[in-house]
Amino acid sequence: MISEIFLYLWGLFSHWLFSIFVAPFKNLNMLWILVPVYLTWFFAEFYQEKRGTSMGNAITNAVVVFWGGFDWARNTITKLSSGVFTWGWEVVGRFSLCLFVISYGISIIVLGFKGNKLIKYFSRIREVTYCIVIFTPVFYEVVTLSWYHVISAVLFAPVYYFIIELIDKYAPNPKAMEVDLAHKKESNDFGGSDFGSNDSFGSNDSFKSDDPFGSNSGADSGFGNENNSNSVDNDFGDLGDLKL
Repeated sequence: MISEIFLYLWGLFSHWLFSIFVAPFKNLNMLWILVPVYLTWFFAEFYQEKRGTSMGNAITNAVVVFWGGFDWARNTITKLSSGVFTWGWEVVGRFSLCLFVISYGISIIVLGFKGNKLIKYFSRIREVTYCIVIFTPVFYEVVTLSWYHVISAVLFAPVYYFIIELIDKYAPNPKAMEVDLAHKKESNDFGGSDFGSNDSFGSNDSFKSDDPFGSNSGADSGFGNENNSNSVDNDFGDLGDLKL
């Protein structure tokens, strides 16, 4: 029994590896969609999302989903119109997948416009890329659409996710990211500590008695209180003796 389960899981894993790494080269037409997706994933993953994603990045990632979904729909409609396919469960399944990923992209955009932070957890570039990469071979007749394929795609998705997570963790930061991080730190320092408690505009400490215009300088200033008014009288009192 255990050996049968192990063999079944190994079969699923082998099928999963084939779908990701081998299937794209079984039909080179698939590369027209997968190459842009892979390039987008690489640059976004290691130059923008290496330390997590932002709301803006998450919304932008919806483009990858739309790219894949519309290509799948185009491929299916073309084969229907040319007579390669006829209406049946396979065509319904294909259009269901198209509808699913397009709805996925729409939900990312809608939630993003509403400022819902959930999109930062289910619309990272690695997630939307995986969705396109694992199902594209189905639409190019390299992999059969079946529950076997769906189960392998869902079961080993965490493996894909955490492999990339490990690469992100141990791979050195690109130079461009280091420059951005340094610039961000400088901006934070400039906006924080440089204009903090020691800044002439940062706090009440800037308005001490040695400041001729500070809030605490009234005692020594000519505009502070009654003593100051007496001082003015003393300084200019002799003017009253002048006769015109």
